[in-house]
Amino acid sequence: MEPAVELQRLATLFETGLLDTPADPAFDDLVHLTARLLDAPVAAFNLIGADRQWTKAGVGLNAGDELPRAASFCAHAVESGTPLMVPDARADPRFAGNALGFGFYAGVPVLAGAQPIGTLCVAGPRARTVSEDELETLRVLADAVGAHVQLAWRERERHEEIVRLRRLGDATGRLATAPDATVVAEVLGECARELAGADGAVVWIALPSGALRATASLGLDAVGAELLPGNGAASRLAFDSGARIYRGQPEMVHIEGWDASLFEPLLSGERPVGALTVSWHAEPVPPSARTLALIELLAREAAVALERTVTLSELEKLTRVDALTGIGNRRAFDEQLSRELKRAEREGGSVALAMLDLDHFKAYNDAHGHPAGDRLLTALASAWQSCLRATDNLARYGGEEFALIAPGETPEHALKLVDRLRDTIPAGQTCSAGVALWERGESPERLLARADAALYAAKVAGRNRTRIATPPGSARAPSQA
Repeated sequence: MEPAVELQRLATLFETGLLDTPADPAFDDLVHLTARLLDAPVAAFNLIGADRQWTKAGVGLNAGDELPRAASFCAHAVESGTPLMVPDARADPRFAGNALGFGFYAGVPVLAGAQPIGTLCVAGPRARTVSEDELETLRVLADAVGAHVQLAWRERERHEEIVRLRRLGDATGRLATAPDATVVAEVLGECARELAGADGAVVWIALPSGALRATASLGLDAVGAELLPGNGAASRLAFDSGARIYRGQPEMVHIEGWDASLFEPLLSGERPVGALTVSWHAEPVPPSARTLALIELLAREAAVALERTVTLSELEKLTRVDALTGIGNRRAFDEQLSRELKRAEREGGSVALAMLDLDHFKAYNDAHGHPAGDRLLTALASAWQSCLRATDNLARYGGEEFALIAPGETPEHALKLVDRLRDTIPAGQTCSAGVALWERGESPERLLARADAALYAAKVAGRNRTRIATPPGSARAPSQA
């Protein structure tokens, strides 16, 4: 049998789902009827796999019995696609000394989807000729077995389709509510692996740089890997071309432990936003058209979800960024302050909070105009950012007022940092500042209130200066730095 034909036959056998399954009363009845009508001590419905014969139902053979394909009578009938008659096995060089001790054999191929997946056969220990009438009876019974194969196949497909559609529906729902790209990738990889019956899955998401990054990985250790433009990996090729790629042996021979992979682009409309890889340890029959259609549908749903999470992420950033200066706004600052105080509480660290307010900013706007005031605020934010550490957090708290979180600072260092900021204000302007050092157990609101009170004290004292807040519960007035 030609390799391509055999591959299609094996694919059909696999799709029927009959191999290695429990007994089926309908097949048992048909095999028993065959044994009675043909007066044979052995009758069986045998399936022929890639390297074995497997008995689905039998008389004289037991359901679940196996035999190497090379020793099988039925394999010859399947390979030819026609009935096989062996009146005297001992006189036939192909079967003399056969392992089963058969003296005669007669088998008719059982078809599923026009492919011979096995045979209905009769056999016995002594040589015997099967008449034309008996052969016709065997053909009719083989057709009946084939009809039940089709029925069982359709029922199995119907059940599997329901399960897969439910799984797809569940995944689609989770994709629609996924909060970020990582969750989208995890849901996609998990569902795709199930739909394809695969052993592993990797989801690659496109980065602004043009690289693809492995964001989720099931059964493979790939998270964080990147594929740059021009990389010859199939995942990259599927992304760049927007077309599906399937690779089996020998194309996968260079990837140890994996025999086959399917590479599906994630398309939002016609624009690729990532790629999906599903892989098998042992090369299966190629995925069915229905499986491929479901994976493509899942991939498109995931692509839409990825686009949504990117949009939401950008919108979320906008709600936390000051539109004029590009630094964090009050909302972002309040959230960051809460996080920093929780970390300091947990790790025993320190946090300094400074409130800074430009002096006489209204007068500056009146003299130079509001556009000039906006330019001053933007230049000020940029200048101050260049003075800060990566762990510091500067935000525009409102109008001409800024707030700074400086984790891990001592009072002395915090004062030096704030005064360094006051020395770098553009256009010869000045500012006043209040600094508060967090006390363990103190709330963000109370810390802010102390820093704000210190800022007010600096303003009252004549502006262009820094005041450090008194500790919680202290009656002392803030001292000038």
